[in-house]
Amino acid sequence: METKLKEHLMQIAGRLTPESTLEDVYEQLSLLADIEISEEQEQNGQVLTQAEVERQSQEWLK
Repeated sequence: METKLKEHLMQIAGRLTPESTLEDVYEQLSLLADIEISEEQEQNGQVLTQAEVERQSQEWLK
């Protein structure tokens, strides 16, 4: 995880502008972490099909 953190920070640092804030950095880091988690979930087969999402959402909205 430490290596990924450094990679993410380097990516973000390359896109910083003089107007960038610490909040901007945090948002980008959070987005990259969410993407990483999503990719791991996909690799582990922890995803739903469109039909499963539609069925579950109908149940949730009752």
